[in-house]
Amino acid sequence: MFQPELAAQPGPRMSAPIALPVLLDEARFDALLLALYGPQLMPAQRPVLVSQWSKYYFALVWRMVREGQPLSAFSATAVKVDARGLPVALVAEGVACQGLQAVMAAHLQPVVARMVVLGAVPPAVLWGNAGDCLDQALQGISDNTGLQVLLETPGSPLFAAISQDPAGRRRRRTCCLSYKVDWVGHCEHCPLLP
Repeated sequence: MFQPELAAQPGPRMSAPIALPVLLDEARFDALLLALYGPQLMPAQRPVLVSQWSKYYFALVWRMVREGQPLSAFSATAVKVDARGLPVALVAEGVACQGLQAVMAAHLQPVVARMVVLGAVPPAVLWGNAGDCLDQALQGISDNTGLQVLLETPGSPLFAAISQDPAGRRRRRTCCLSYKVDWVGHCEHCPLLP
């Protein structure tokens, strides 16, 4: 199961920064997924694996934004990954995005578009992951960054990513596909569960 707190903790070794467009090159990213998840899952479960990896990436993005760390456009961002291949740090190599709309337009939209191509994953799945990670990042803290507005504004790709079911349980709007891998199973906020 995905644990966003892992994304915030570097492993024992981190890579040198890799330009995000280079990391998300098809051959390089496929090799990363193969090393991370193994040949029993890659490439057969590529959409699931891209979806799962994206959760670590989005958790990192929201932590950085929440903490006021600079985040630059997709083309001017480098990524450090841990020994497993999970993202643990983003390096702004260009002018920092100014405001949430710039983060959405210049950073997240190109990342989602690239991952859609890499994993044959519907955009709604990836935006659902981003929204779920954002909602989790805001749990139990005072939101002095205004991030909550992204989850509450109609027209935002993160709008209503998470809701409460009649029993008061958190539910994602879209499935993250994790149920397609037996040992992972349904995520705890799965909209497919009764």
